[in-house]
Amino acid sequence: MGGTVTWTELISQPDAWENLMARLKRGDGVPDFGFEKYDEVLLLGSGSSYYLAMAAADWLRRRVAGPEFRALPSCEVILDEREIKGRAGVKRLAIGFSRSGESSELIIALQALKGAGCPTLGIGCTENSSLMKVADQTLYLPEGHEDGLIMLRSFTCMLLSIQYLFGSKEDRAALAKLPAAGRRILGEFADASEAIANRRAFDRFVFLASGPLYPIAVEASLKIQEMSISTSEAYHSLEYRHGPKATANQNTLVALLPLSDSDYGLPLARDLKALGATLMVTGAGAEDYAGIADLSIAAPEGLSDAQASLLALMPLQIMAYATALRRGNDPDAPANLSKVVTF
Repeated sequence: MGGTVTWTELISQPDAWENLMARLKRGDGVPDFGFEKYDEVLLLGSGSSYYLAMAAADWLRRRVAGPEFRALPSCEVILDEREIKGRAGVKRLAIGFSRSGESSELIIALQALKGAGCPTLGIGCTENSSLMKVADQTLYLPEGHEDGLIMLRSFTCMLLSIQYLFGSKEDRAALAKLPAAGRRILGEFADASEAIANRRAFDRFVFLASGPLYPIAVEASLKIQEMSISTSEAYHSLEYRHGPKATANQNTLVALLPLSDSDYGLPLARDLKALGATLMVTGAGAEDYAGIADLSIAAPEGLSDAQASLLALMPLQIMAYATALRRGNDPDAPANLSKVVTF
């Protein structure tokens, strides 16, 4: 069975995070974002890179005063002339995320925005890519470069770059804990994450999260679709109770990223178990769910949900990988997919 490349890149993430933060601390290759000059910042990407843009926009709007931060799929810029032109008198910056730097939709969107007078900044993990040539400024992240088809290390490194560069002193101290905590998860919980994937012949996967963790849930949902060719869904946490829960049964695995308010999260977890679903909880505050969940993997104490978002994602990546192997799929070569989507 294949999957060697994917697994190697998955488990390399803590080392990549450590190397990345050390370089960003030195200021190597970091452009001047100059957010204070703009009224609106568009964050663009396609697929996983769009979910990354969502997470980055949430982080920035909670920490950077002034501009409005808005995430959009690259295709929506291409297909909506209003997004290209912008609003009269509004100064904009467009930031594009792409692992390969060759996504046609992103390149076309940035070129259109540049043509409308909008400065552009590209963040990617491939040197000398089209993104690096098209964007006015660039942030090249070699730590996130991947040979595999599935975005894992590139996603977390690009998100971490935004979190680190635009975090408070307290944020940076918290983010400094991620490499060691990631290694602990790999050492103590990789087997458990694989085991829960193999507990039943799960045929439906649900990912629930709220606030800054919702983009992480959507990304995790995509990983299991890509790697295991499974049916998966992602919802804002409490929205699952309004109809979608009708499809839950004993062959449903629900991954819950903890709610910041356990007065709502714990009853939700009990409801999910009452439906017969298997429940996996990862992230900051997961320890509160230990008596309810089939598996809970907590982040170190003192980390907020956003600060611990990469740690919440890693066990879900492992679970998706293990599910792919259980279903006889090769994570290195998923059906119908290519590493870069181009026209």
